[in-house]
Amino acid sequence: MRKNSEVAERIRQTAYFLWEHDGCPEGRAFEYWLRAKESLLRELAYDKWLSEGTPIDSADKHWRDAAGEIEDK
Repeated sequence: MRKNSEVAERIRQTAYFLWEHDGCPEGRAFEYWLRAKESLLRELAYDKWLSEGTPIDSADKHWRDAAGEIEDK
């Protein structure tokens, strides 16, 4: 459960940053949450790719692994 709350907190903080950067528009909280989640997904997939030595043709695997990390937590 701890990891789940850590992921949620990272998403929340990123969403808030993006929302503030865009001038605090009303009624778009879910949109910013989705953008923040996508950002975290990209970060995790990229980190996995780098940690494996940037192998060619492994992007799909890293996307699935990163998505699984976010969804499982």
